[in-house]
Amino acid sequence: MPSLLTPFEYAYMLKAILISGLIGGVCAFLSCFITLKGWSLMGDALSHAVVPGVSLAWLMGLPFSVGAFIAGIIAALTMGWLKRKSGLREDAVIGIVFTSWFALGLLLLSLYPSTLNLKTIIFGNILAISDPDIMQVLIISGISILVLALKWRDLLLYCFDEAHARALGIDTRFLHFLLLALLSATAVAALQTVGACLVVAMLVTPGATAYLLTDRFSRMLIIATLTGALCGLLGAYASYFINGSTGGCIVVLQTLIFLIALIFAPKHGLLAARRLRQQATAS
Repeated sequence: MPSLLTPFEYAYMLKAILISGLIGGVCAFLSCFITLKGWSLMGDALSHAVVPGVSLAWLMGLPFSVGAFIAGIIAALTMGWLKRKSGLREDAVIGIVFTSWFALGLLLLSLYPSTLNLKTIIFGNILAISDPDIMQVLIISGISILVLALKWRDLLLYCFDEAHARALGIDTRFLHFLLLALLSATAVAALQTVGACLVVAMLVTPGATAYLLTDRFSRMLIIATLTGALCGLLGAYASYFINGSTGGCIVVLQTLIFLIALIFAPKHGLLAARRLRQQATAS
């Protein structure tokens, strides 16, 4: 039976654990804004829309992160344009763009066979991450955290009440584009860890968990970031012992913590709501 310290004896596991923790924390920090803005479906769409960008980047000999980021931005702008011009509901627009871009990526990968593994793109493969990819993740994560730290107050006001932010003279169009760019960049970084299918979980679940536990946004940021980072670290660590998917372990762990918060949260949990109903009935 392997020792509890065995995973740390392997360089690939140590890299996977540290990068998973980093990506988990960055995604969780951003997830607070995504949750507040109600952009959960947007995160899902962008995480899948980067697939054709990965294919085109490989064909042109570019780093796949560059192609994925550009594809995410174009997809987000396409959603905004289509919503304004068509009058369709946002969920319908997101569904159309999400499925069409993902299908385009699959088509390109089938027409131009490459060394890219479709399974790796969709499900991730953090255990085989290369040093150049690690550097890309570090750069993306560092820039994302820096921008969020500098602009979090403006982004908070924009996500909470866009009309009020506009009335105060804040450039909401710039913040809209900035949040889309951060979402695309973070999705690209997380693509290495959990793949396109599970990115949305890392971009939504920690924020939703923290939302249940506090009414103060500053505390929400701390709780979500710690939850995301710990789940990334522990999920990657646990995957070694159960010989399971690293991304799957991370997301399942995040989901379990969310369910615990949903039941036991002191103010917004199911048990708290039940107690309030009982008190109201008694009175």
